[in-house]
Amino acid sequence: MSHNVGDLSRGPCCEINKLIVQVVGNDHPASQRLAFYERDSDKRLDALTAQDCPETITAFMCAPSMLHVWDWSGEPRHRMMLEVDSECGPPILLPLPDVGITVRQLDQQHNQIVPILPFVALPGTNSAHDHGTPVLCRAGYIYVFLGNRLWRELEVHVTDEGTTYHDIDLDRFRIEGEYADDARLATGKGLDDIWLPANWNNKRVEAELCFSEVQLNHARLKRLEQDPALRKQRCQRPDLRVAQDASNRRFQDKPDGMAMLEAFSAFDAFDVISQSETSAAHTTWLNLRQHAFPVSVPAPQRGRQIGLEWMLDQPAQYLCDLSGQFLATAFKAARQHVQACEDGKAAYRQQRLETGAWAQRLEQIVEPEAEHNSGLWEPHPPAEDVLSNARTRHLYGVMLEDAHYRMRHLNTRIQEQQQLLELCGARAQQYGHHGSALLVQQLIVPVSIGGLKNPMHQQLEHLKEQGRLDINRFTATGERTQVWRSLEMSQSLLCECLQQPHTEQSLADYASQDGFKYAASLYFISQMFVTLALRPAAYDPLAVSGDITDAVTLLSLYSPKESAGQRWLAKVVNDPEHPLHRMLWPDVEQQDLNAPYQPPSTPEVNQGDGQFRATELAIIGRSNFFPPTSPGDINSLFLATLLKSGNLNSTLTTAAKGAAGALIAVHENLQGAVEAAEQALHKAKQAGTRQSSTPWRASTAIQRRGVAQLRSMLPDTFGDLHFLARAEAHHKEYYVFGLDDLPEQPNRSAQTYGVYRNQNGVMKSPAERHGYAEQPVILSPDRKVLGMPGQHPTAISVRGANQRFNEAWQKELMDSAADTAERASAIEKAAKQLNGLRSNGFFKVLNSVPFAGAVVALELWNLRNELEAYSQTSREKGKYRAAAGIVGAGFDLIIAMEALTVRLSGSKSVLAAGRKTLLTISEASAERLLGPLSEYLVKEFSARLFAQIGAGLIFSGISLHEAWYSYQWDDNGYIGYLLMATGGFVGTASNFIVGSSLFLGLSPAGWISLFLIVVGVLVVYLLSSSSLKDWLKKGPFGTDPHNIAEHLSDPQRAFHYLVSLLANIRISIDRNPDFKPNAKLDFRDSVPFEVRSANTRIRIESNLSGLMNGLGQPGIAAFCALERVESFYDGYGGHTVQNSSYSVTQPTCHRLWPDALEIFVSTPNSYPAEPQANLPALYHVWRVRAQFSVNDGPHTWVFPAPPPKDPTPFGPPYTRPDFENTARLFWADETEHRAKTEQ
Repeated sequence: MSHNVGDLSRGPCCEINKLIVQVVGNDHPASQRLAFYERDSDKRLDALTAQDCPETITAFMCAPSMLHVWDWSGEPRHRMMLEVDSECGPPILLPLPDVGITVRQLDQQHNQIVPILPFVALPGTNSAHDHGTPVLCRAGYIYVFLGNRLWRELEVHVTDEGTTYHDIDLDRFRIEGEYADDARLATGKGLDDIWLPANWNNKRVEAELCFSEVQLNHARLKRLEQDPALRKQRCQRPDLRVAQDASNRRFQDKPDGMAMLEAFSAFDAFDVISQSETSAAHTTWLNLRQHAFPVSVPAPQRGRQIGLEWMLDQPAQYLCDLSGQFLATAFKAARQHVQACEDGKAAYRQQRLETGAWAQRLEQIVEPEAEHNSGLWEPHPPAEDVLSNARTRHLYGVMLEDAHYRMRHLNTRIQEQQQLLELCGARAQQYGHHGSALLVQQLIVPVSIGGLKNPMHQQLEHLKEQGRLDINRFTATGERTQVWRSLEMSQSLLCECLQQPHTEQSLADYASQDGFKYAASLYFISQMFVTLALRPAAYDPLAVSGDITDAVTLLSLYSPKESAGQRWLAKVVNDPEHPLHRMLWPDVEQQDLNAPYQPPSTPEVNQGDGQFRATELAIIGRSNFFPPTSPGDINSLFLATLLKSGNLNSTLTTAAKGAAGALIAVHENLQGAVEAAEQALHKAKQAGTRQSSTPWRASTAIQRRGVAQLRSMLPDTFGDLHFLARAEAHHKEYYVFGLDDLPEQPNRSAQTYGVYRNQNGVMKSPAERHGYAEQPVILSPDRKVLGMPGQHPTAISVRGANQRFNEAWQKELMDSAADTAERASAIEKAAKQLNGLRSNGFFKVLNSVPFAGAVVALELWNLRNELEAYSQTSREKGKYRAAAGIVGAGFDLIIAMEALTVRLSGSKSVLAAGRKTLLTISEASAERLLGPLSEYLVKEFSARLFAQIGAGLIFSGISLHEAWYSYQWDDNGYIGYLLMATGGFVGTASNFIVGSSLFLGLSPAGWISLFLIVVGVLVVYLLSSSSLKDWLKKGPFGTDPHNIAEHLSDPQRAFHYLVSLLANIRISIDRNPDFKPNAKLDFRDSVPFEVRSANTRIRIESNLSGLMNGLGQPGIAAFCALERVESFYDGYGGHTVQNSSYSVTQPTCHRLWPDALEIFVSTPNSYPAEPQANLPALYHVWRVRAQFSVNDGPHTWVFPAPPPKDPTPFGPPYTRPDFENTARLFWADETEHRAKTEQ
């Protein structure tokens, strides 16, 4: 019967020879109790045990506790034990250290037992500063070491009724100081807390605790007991001693669990208050890790639900929300964020959203027809605080590490974030202008591309903020940026977790298992390697360039550096002493890789440190091993599910047995991950030193390590695999990996690129016709290769798989070649279609009196331009504007010709009649109209003067129309047109004013008019927008208040115009590099004779294959015509006359490349003029017309497209080339699209 010790009492005033044991807390059930036993036997001393005089401590300055007091004089033959009730049989006995006479203390007694609850930190994924709030341990096992011995093992059960702890009777499984190789079943009754000695004989008890989700096997326990250094890495050593004063100092009025949760999850590096709160919470969190803490500190929480927690970014938020509204609130926040993104109003800051809720909402938008429900994201029933009972009992908790939970949680979140990236891309692709926005974002928005300055970036200044916001919206830039950063943060957190010593030893717990559990542990580790191997860009379907650049802020996510995870992977694989390296790869030095694998003569002993055990894995590979029906742990359950579903099947699994597919998957995961990491480091090193780009090759060490791993895991399948000389492999009839059964050289007719073709099909070189074809490069006989006997089942299986692949590849090539040949057939059809076309004559140049003749020539050129541009002007600006241009040019030509004929023939010219007066204004009428100014007014008006006035008015009107048209297109060239219109009005007005002295035939007003017009032309030339500027300003991301560019509002047409502007179609005509004058027929020449005989190569290139990636290879219709030009010099007239004609020419052959088409032709010789023999100069010019087309299902894109100002759609009139004119719609020519190298 216990009695209370009052608030002011310190116990009895005189007390000697007492044994006092303090048990912190109150209302302790009898399932754990103290008892005395004889030292050398298990005989219970009931009488001595019953002498206990318990006292309940309630003083305010003391920790609430129970004191067990015995009269004690020192009994060396007795020992104190902790009894734990068992479900069956006698209680489980846990020995306590020796006891002696105790002096009563005010608070913390010399002998103190603390009933504890094991907690773990449950951080989120948003920040590295989120250390996690304490929550109760999940289901698993608790291990307590005292000294160098496992003192207590408990199994944690989590049910709807709460969390209970069940002891395992370790003495039943100990055999001569070791543990039996059997599952140790928990037989203890369910406990609400765990009693642990904290202070004994006034000395701290160095208890070492750890949590494991899987029961440690006998080898692992033995290793932990024998290796203090290893145990120090694996276990936590909190100070379990409890004193009220110290506890108040550490935890009272300090941030509690709920404050930690809010501070950690809401951390903001740019908020001083947030930083201060996080710092205070972190200080308390550190105290939690180092000391036992009152259960009043953790936040109120519901029971653990592991499957649900792994689906949340912030699982602690859910556990600590007893109302059950967290999931519904998270989905509401995700829905609001998605809607804000849809409206283009999302805030430019990282949003704290649940990835799963976000993905759920996007799925509802991407697939509206599918059945959707909130599923997980609905309100859950309210729950009670699972710590309520422990709080009333004033119990304490300790913080343990749960590394496996953290790894699995981060791995799951990373996978869901990768899926969210795909959903963001799918949503962006549903926008009509997505294609255009993506091209602008990738090619125009970035300030630099690949570390080099982007020359097109300056065009972005022509887009206003709304247009840039639309680009971001149509490419999901904000959403993808947030997911990128979240994914990078999760990968960084996982990498940081894997570098912790306790994590490495937690993985060793699993790697020390046997059988299927061992294979499952390796597969789990290999999955995490794959998770860290690639950066977010690899999972983003829209990040083709490996970057996301915000069109508004211009912030880029591109980084040439490798990630922390990639550096860590490279470190693990290259450091043989790294703990994880020793778990995953065998010691290469112990294998002779130049000979077949020799398995160890005896099975490798499980040392309990997780080191790679080839013989244990080989058992799985060679036996009919199938996953157990009850795997027993999460890793095994996951792997068993994959095996049963067939997701790990490969070419060799049909020949392998059981779970061998899992071992092959482990090898592939690890090898692929480390090679990806090494490649990332290689690229980062080159980017940092600005070295020339050299291809990456896997190091020999990595390859040898992978071969050693594969041979030792699957000796029956790959045991005969080894390195040997090429000559030896050939002599022994070995199958050589990577050389034998290579895809056969495809039939020349099946090749798409790099093959010479003519109208008869593929052309063969003389060497091919006569059997002198170039032999493939053969490795030197001493070159090391990787091979195995050719009759080995594995070699036979791989050879069969390669043959099936070769057949499929050849068929695909044949289909592709047939399609390419069909597209390229337009080249051969060129001559047949255009044989009847002939060229027309050119305008003759007029030579006469220099000044007047130059004016006439200028006006002729102007009139010709207006006539040629009539069609384009009508399409862009209307028929009236086109007609006005021709009329104005006609007036100017008539006036100029009149001036020329008068100057040549004087008054005898027929046109001189135009200078006769047609209208005379009397002096009286003029003075009545203008008063004193009438003296400056011209009184006599001739036909020539009326024509000049009309021409001036037409010119001014056209200039005003051009100014308005340019202004509507937001083209600054309108300023120049206004100056030209002003000049036209000044010139027109000068015709009404009596001229003063003339200078070079012009009055001062005339010179002012000419100056304004010339300046206006110069301004138009300097300020006029390019076609790309026009597209940006009036396209889908510009503003069009005047509706001048309605055709650019159509998504398909806008994309068509943009691709054409970025396609950079270019035509070059140069010397054939393979041309040989007077070429001879050489049977050993690898180049066809016809190609060597052609002296000219026409190369037609474009960027379409990259811009239209995924839509197939662009088709090219190319046509050539040879123009013959004869130049005669007229010695009498003093001028040169040229005659030209052209004929459509059949190319000698052509060759297709992914980005170009090469046409080989023969250009006849040119000859200089020979005046004495009356022979003209003769030279030849190639006229080239090319048209590209890309088929996208219902759409056929034809390039080059018209300029953005021209809304003309493609139609039958534009299917035939026109050799008479250049700059024709939908056709590229050698003049307008001349390659820069020729300019």
